[in-house]
Amino acid sequence: MVIRNDGRFDRSSITPDTILQAAQKIMKPYKLEYKHRDWWTVYQIAMVIKGLAKPSILKTYETERRGIAQELIAFDQEYSRLWSSRPKKDTQDQDGLSMVEFERAFVQQQLFSSGFGVHYSPSLLTAKSSDAATEMNGSSTGATNPSDGDVVTSNQHLATKTVLGQRFPSFKVINHSDARSWHLAHWLPSDGLFHILLFAGDVSQPAQMTRVRNFAAEITARSHMLPLQRRQRSRKISRRRPSEERAAVARLLTIHSTPRQAVEIHHFPPLLFPYDEELGYDYNCIFVDGESYYEGHERAYEGYGINLVRGCVVLVRPDQHVAWIGELEDVQGLERYFAGILVEP
Repeated sequence: MVIRNDGRFDRSSITPDTILQAAQKIMKPYKLEYKHRDWWTVYQIAMVIKGLAKPSILKTYETERRGIAQELIAFDQEYSRLWSSRPKKDTQDQDGLSMVEFERAFVQQQLFSSGFGVHYSPSLLTAKSSDAATEMNGSSTGATNPSDGDVVTSNQHLATKTVLGQRFPSFKVINHSDARSWHLAHWLPSDGLFHILLFAGDVSQPAQMTRVRNFAAEITARSHMLPLQRRQRSRKISRRRPSEERAAVARLLTIHSTPRQAVEIHHFPPLLFPYDEELGYDYNCIFVDGESYYEGHERAYEGYGINLVRGCVVLVRPDQHVAWIGELEDVQGLERYFAGILVEP
């Protein structure tokens, strides 16, 4: 790494080879090599190296994953025992393995393999309470920012099937512009950006559209603290300018529950349907939970446990885990979450 005149290292000098050499040094006397590299960064490290996030978020590597690793080791031991056990001959057989028990373990193994069996505990990156029993009863839950004692609260009851700390599930929604059906996860690439998902509810109701416009105005007013990627990148070709890409920390997508024909896309605030003088309108930023012409209705709001009329806001981390849930009016809570992890501009 190259050290600058001010004593800090030059972030642009970090390469995949730099990281590999550091890992090889750590692993000695064991060897570490690879032939193909799909991705060479992890979002916590990347955000700190880029000067976007506070170094304190790096502690979450251990606080989040140590417990998960211990659970997985214990589960693997139990799972191996089940595979080597003799099935029960009948209901009177006390020594054999119950198929109900085996099925339960098999399902749990699938959850671990897919990532949905991982539930991260409260941390700077997951605003949830350590008391899981209170999370579904309509009260706020939160995690304390140890640097300043502030509590970042979430409202789990607004999205009862979208569990804080768990991987964000995916349901099919419809592009408002062309009615094409997409899995929502398709538009949440693991590229180091957070995803602010505005579940806008039934925007055909004037009061609800007012809430949506107020949300957009509040986010716009905080753009210095929360720089957004202004255009959705293609899954094949990036059309972003490099200088803008580096500044972004989050991407904003809108999913409403109103029939496509009942609302015009230009009725949405410019923040939600942005225009670029070079690239034009971004037609991949507003989606509908509605009936597809060919693929039916997946009822995404129901799958996420979100009210069809009022909606809510869900913040998804770059690793696809749910970080924060709040009302459309609680932009201050969203700001407080980011203030706990981002370096002040």
